[in-house]
Amino acid sequence: MTLASPSSLPSENLQRGVIFALIALPVGVIAWDILWSFGFVASIVALAVAYVAVRLYRFGSGGRVSRNGAIAVAIITIGTLIIAFISGFAVDRLGEYSRISGQSIPESLVSSRFWGIVFADMTSPDSLPTLLLAAAFGALGCFGTLRAAFLQTRVQPTVDAAPIAGPATPAPSTPPQYGVRLNDEPVAPAPAPPPAPDDPNDKK
Repeated sequence: MTLASPSSLPSENLQRGVIFALIALPVGVIAWDILWSFGFVASIVALAVAYVAVRLYRFGSGGRVSRNGAIAVAIITIGTLIIAFISGFAVDRLGEYSRISGQSIPESLVSSRFWGIVFADMTSPDSLPTLLLAAAFGALGCFGTLRAAFLQTRVQPTVDAAPIAGPATPAPSTPPQYGVRLNDEPVAPAPAPPPAPDDPNDKK
């Protein structure tokens, strides 16, 4: 299988790439919440979010990832993890709050009182170690993928700017320079006379 070189790829469509990369946000949040509900904080979710966001961005942008594209992917990945952290605490409190308040789950999700309880839990001293652990696992999971995306933005311009080898252009010929000039025009020196033929009567 032959891979296309960066110079053969179409121009980057940044807006379309960002739209496709945003698909990773709800997918990552749902995957994080499922593991969170079982008591796991896994860096594999952050790694998957970063990887999927980069792949989706490539698919939407036409294959290129510029520096702006890598920054957009990083923002989407970090935003996904922040939302996942918050939703993880919300998942822990949603069922209990719905039962105590008598509200349905959709009603609880739009209740300002419910989100006040969630943010109070997140900022409490008891929840701080869990939040730091989640942040550490998230950074560990997405660091490698995002670093590779940023490094690739340095390689692409170099490849695109590389000259294409072609046949050597012959150097222009330089006209002969003569020291004698007449009316500002160079005068070629007179050709040397041919050597005289040997005299057959000349005996050494």
